Amino acid sequence: MKKTTNQSVNVITDIYCDACGASVVPQFQKEHNENLNDFNEFGVLHASYGYCSNQDGDSFHFDLCETCFKELLDRIKSLRTFHGLNS
Repeated sequence: MKKTTNQSVNVITDIYCDACGASVVPQFQKEHNENLNDFNEFGVLHASYGYCSNQDGDSFHFDLCETCFKELLDRIKSLRTFHGLNS
């Protein structure tokens, strides 16, 4: 015999870019998936600062669409060039 119960579960229904606000999920994915818990086709920027840093204890997490992630990468490449770090 199986015992069942109804449970409320939170599921991810959309993911938005933290830079521009656009959805990072293609419409097809939204229409054909019950949830997006395993969706991972977007960029993520995460930083955590430890003790004795200027931002001690700060933590940052940003979900980014492909366009904004590419702009971020281009900016990092530009900074590397400016500081003479490109090889």
